Parts: sequence; C-alpha cells; structure tokens
Amino acid sequence: MYWNYRVIQLNNKQNEPYFEVHEVYYDENDVPNNWAESHNVLVGDTQDELKETYEYIAKAFEMPVLKVVENNKLVEVTE
Repeated sequence: MYWNYRVIQLNNKQNEPYFEVHEVYYDENDVPNNWAESHNVLVGDTQDELKETYEYIAKAFEMPVLKVVENNKLVEVTE
C-alpha cells in the first residue's frame, strides 16, 4: 500500500463542485481507497523539505482528478 497527493473534486452545500489537494491512500491493487480529509497546508522541517513536498504535490495535477461519491468512495472523474 502507498499514498500520494491527488486533486479531489468535492461539492459544497449548494452542490457546486470545488477542488482540493489531499493525501490519497491505495490498496494492494493500486485502487484509491481512502483519503485524508483534513486540510494540510504545506509543512516541512526545513525549507528544502518544504520544497520537496511542494514538488510532490505538483505531481497531483498530472493525474486524473478523483471525485468523492457515496460512502466516501473515490472514483476518477471521466466528464
């Protein structure tokens, strides 16, 4: 199992979509099966570590957007 950062599409109270970057966790079949719901602003013990995290998050924009559906399940946005 592993994790990475991904862009996730969520809906606000008016059911309008908005987007956030979250940690996404994968099962043994490489299927996203969980995500960290807390808002995690960039954090690092050093400036170099902070930059590494920033670069890791930037990779999230190279992958398909995920969408949260019923029961907090994650699926790729195909629209």
